[in-house]
Amino acid sequence: MRTLLVDRDRFPRRKVCGGCVAPAGVRVLERLGMTRWLPPLGNTLESLRVIARGVAHDLPIEPYATVERAAFDQGICEAAIANGAAFRDGVTARVLPDDSVCLGRSGEEEVLRPGVIVVADGLGGSALAARAEFAPSVRKQSVIGVGTLLGSCPVYAERGAITMVCARGGYVGTAPSGDGRWSLAAALDPAGVRGCGPIEALRRVLGESDLELPEIAKGQLRGVGNMTRRRRVASGRVLVVGDAASYLQPLTGEGMSWAMACAAEIGPHAEAAARGEDVARRWEAACTRLLRARRVVCRAACTLAAHPRAVRWVLGAGRGTPALGWLSRRLCWSPA
Repeated sequence: MRTLLVDRDRFPRRKVCGGCVAPAGVRVLERLGMTRWLPPLGNTLESLRVIARGVAHDLPIEPYATVERAAFDQGICEAAIANGAAFRDGVTARVLPDDSVCLGRSGEEEVLRPGVIVVADGLGGSALAARAEFAPSVRKQSVIGVGTLLGSCPVYAERGAITMVCARGGYVGTAPSGDGRWSLAAALDPAGVRGCGPIEALRRVLGESDLELPEIAKGQLRGVGNMTRRRRVASGRVLVVGDAASYLQPLTGEGMSWAMACAAEIGPHAEAAARGEDVARRWEAACTRLLRARRVVCRAACTLAAHPRAVRWVLGAGRGTPALGWLSRRLCWSPA
């Protein structure tokens, strides 16, 4: 299939994200033979530091790979080009009701009528705004996601670890991004954000453990809204993948891995959609099969994280026991 890949940003471009890839995500890249185009994956993170009510616990995990998103995403584009795709950056895309696509750049527009359209424009993307059947269902009570990049390691974080600070008002995760900076990503109680704003909400989460909020430059904190939402994953010749399809707050480093795992399976479904077949149920079933178990694990872990006393008790009771190490490794999404 001839493929055109478009992105609204100019490449290479920086992006706020978890900054690391789960073991299962690394395996997907290896299986597809994409690592030859990617920059060397950064240092591995083999520990999860959990801080609850001022007490820190370091738990072993399966190794996660740190990535620098500008170089990582550029490498993915180069892999696509090397495999025959055309790539245009700085181009907006709107999927129209008749399954055509309007591309815009520098005030000029072009309408294409591709055989199949794959939309992967993330949590806040607008490519499907003209398609009412793809309107997302957002759970307003779900936590609000915010994130930024820090210039240096926060004093409470461990350099070779993913650090997670749990509090009643949400949790804050921190990990190295692969380029010397640090990714800070938080899931915050929506009432707290509405009441005092995201910066103060972050400060209160860290304050429960007597930690200080690292300095965040003005305008550098990015928000993604409520972190639980769903939408249709296919209609007509349009298929949706990654955060654009559905979003349930992942553990740090898993969001990209979830998207890549589903994208690696999309080929046969895209070919069937191009032939005019209705693939909506099959594509949804395929994504559900791949991610159901991981989302159950993440939902349980994130629910527990909202109860710092329970986190502290569980970790304290299990300290030094083989069972706790086994459980912490199960938190990681590893290849089957």
